[in-house]
Amino acid sequence: METVPLQDPARALWVVPIRHHSPACAAQLERLIAAVQPAAILVEGPCDFDPLIEQLCDPRTRAPVAIVSLREAVAGQATRRVASYFPFCAHSPELVALQAAAALGLQARFIDLPSTAREMVFDEAGEPARSLLSDERPFDVGDYVTALARELGCRDGNEVWDQLFEARIADPDWQRFFADVARYCACIRAATDPAQLEHDGTLAREAQMRAILAETRAVVSGPIVALVGGFHATALFEPATDKPVAARADAGRSYLIRYGMRQLDSLGGYGAGLPLPGFYDRLWQVRDSGGQGLALALVGGFAAHLRASDGAEAPSFPVVANAVEQAERLAALRGRPFPARDDIIDAIRSSFIKGEIPAERVPLLNELNAWLTGTAIGEVPPSAGSPPLVEAVRVQARSLGFAVNDGERRTRELDIYRKPRHRAASRFCHAMALIKADFSQRTAGPDFRNDVALDRLHEVWSVAWSPLVEARLIELSEAADTLGEALAFVLAQKLAELSEHGKGRSALAAIDLFSAACRAGLGTETYAILALVEQQVIEDPQLSSVVAALTDLVLLRRGRETLGIADTAPLDHLIGAAWRRVLALLPELTDFGPDQVRDAVSALADLRGLIELARSSEAPIEIALFDEALARLQGQPLAPMLAGAVMAFAVIDGKTDAEGLAARLSGELASGYVDPAERLAFLGGIIAIARELLWTLPEIITTLDALIAGLDEERFLALLPHLRLALMPLDPREIDRLAEEVAIRIGAQPGQLATTVDISEAELAANLALDRELALVLARDRVGG
Repeated sequence: METVPLQDPARALWVVPIRHHSPACAAQLERLIAAVQPAAILVEGPCDFDPLIEQLCDPRTRAPVAIVSLREAVAGQATRRVASYFPFCAHSPELVALQAAAALGLQARFIDLPSTAREMVFDEAGEPARSLLSDERPFDVGDYVTALARELGCRDGNEVWDQLFEARIADPDWQRFFADVARYCACIRAATDPAQLEHDGTLAREAQMRAILAETRAVVSGPIVALVGGFHATALFEPATDKPVAARADAGRSYLIRYGMRQLDSLGGYGAGLPLPGFYDRLWQVRDSGGQGLALALVGGFAAHLRASDGAEAPSFPVVANAVEQAERLAALRGRPFPARDDIIDAIRSSFIKGEIPAERVPLLNELNAWLTGTAIGEVPPSAGSPPLVEAVRVQARSLGFAVNDGERRTRELDIYRKPRHRAASRFCHAMALIKADFSQRTAGPDFRNDVALDRLHEVWSVAWSPLVEARLIELSEAADTLGEALAFVLAQKLAELSEHGKGRSALAAIDLFSAACRAGLGTETYAILALVEQQVIEDPQLSSVVAALTDLVLLRRGRETLGIADTAPLDHLIGAAWRRVLALLPELTDFGPDQVRDAVSALADLRGLIELARSSEAPIEIALFDEALARLQGQPLAPMLAGAVMAFAVIDGKTDAEGLAARLSGELASGYVDPAERLAFLGGIIAIARELLWTLPEIITTLDALIAGLDEERFLALLPHLRLALMPLDPREIDRLAEEVAIRIGAQPGQLATTVDISEAELAANLALDRELALVLARDRVGG
């Protein structure tokens, strides 16, 4: 390909092609600006960000930072507002250019379409765009890059870029450097379908860049430097045909916020820049030395990181020295003046890991990737004007002992029963989760909602204060100035959604919301949810879901002190309403068909657990009303399994004697049902409700034993699957106990029922491997569904 121009002498214009967040491009840009002495610097970026340039160049701003654009979501999107980001790190050429303009007193402008323009709002898939930088995936994929990687012996497009350009960070010939970048990017563009450029908004964006360039040229005397993604460079030499598109004042709002290295990482789904930005940040720091000492700094730094990490095995000094030497020799072998990112990773991989390296990721390499990504979060000046909500939540987080100065993910244990400050921290974490601020994730602890681990004294949280946290707070800032106000706002939104969509006429979703709001410390404001729950319960036609909802309410009442429920009267009222709904649905069991019976029995089993829970927690439930409903059911014709379940209830409540149950069971087992399943359905209903009756009423096993003893082999085999299904609720210990009871009855020794097969650990491992291989074969051949 012919040389691609960098300069239009007739217009005194320099078009500088760059790759976002490239330290080599940033270093060469510094040389270009010093040589050209421009009168104005133009930078690819949304033109409505111009008012934030002063804050970007404030001495108190420390990268990484980002400009976040908030715009109203279009109809059909899940959130009220959508956030898109334009990030900067210390080695972003865009930031270097703007800072140089500020230092020299030059005019600086962004020249792309407004952040709320249609071409900027959606990505290629039609989804809301998260990044406002040009998509740089063509640098990593495509026929041209793939062929070039193969020619250079590189693994991917990122290594190609490092080989061709980052290795030249200290090269004094900036003109040749940018000419090569321009040619490289022009080749990538030539391999792109022209229709794609129209579809993804590239052409509209380039027309805007040309228009603003022409507008600037008309008022500025002297050279102009226009800094754009290399993909767009050639298009800027064409004449402007349109006037710039102006930003609408009411289309959205933008803020300068702190950003993080983890969010900057292209491997994390971010569409522009280079992977593992921590590596390139270190390269930027040593740019004046031409990359010398980079291997020692990175390998030694990672070794120190491992030594400081709990549980990590730190390498010895000889291992570190060997890794440094390997990195430098790999760089020399690959024709690089200093070790590139892949050289460092290869050297650490081969030196720090002993023995054969598995194909899948190993913990040490995961840790290396995280370390080379970095955890730093930037700072913005007070003039950035963060909304009150952001600062209020940051102050609250600090007061509760949470770190907000980096993006490191940490584990926090909270003693929620004994320490008020820990309980406040727990509520803060729950609140941040409820407003979807992406700060906290609960990994362990007592769960009053599901009656799990209530004896555990600590909650365990995984927390990380990332820029995404602040972006979400900014999004909520137009509705709230404090976390409590934000919670109330989000709660109102969620209530409206539940009311609008009905959630399948089930109360469970509303109770989920009530539980979350209580844990977040919303207090009396949560009672607004209870009216919605009551409406859902009254309209719910399913016994199973009403029982589940009532169980959740009783569990929440039991944990009222920890959840901060001071006044239980509204909750007790709702429990009473749900209980009355259960009683109203019980008579409908008489109309259940065969396909509904098993679900109904399962609901009755849950109902027994609910009644026991209510008794132990003194919940306001009138058990006597259930006894009356049960008595009425016993007098009605029911499906055999339901009849067994209802009779089991009556026995454990003392309303029916054991002899009556045994007589009914004997009749069912000896009946002339054509379907074997129906003979055992009554037994299945008993076991589903009260499997302890197997031990407290010997008549059940006696009756069952008599049935089986009288069967020939053919009839036994026909009955066996249904017998297994009836006994399914038994746990392994109960199964062993039943087997022992049967063994004693037939004169066998219980110990003879089990056979222990001793195998070695190696044989066990081999068998497990064979089992996994067989599963893969079955999945491949689509056997078993």
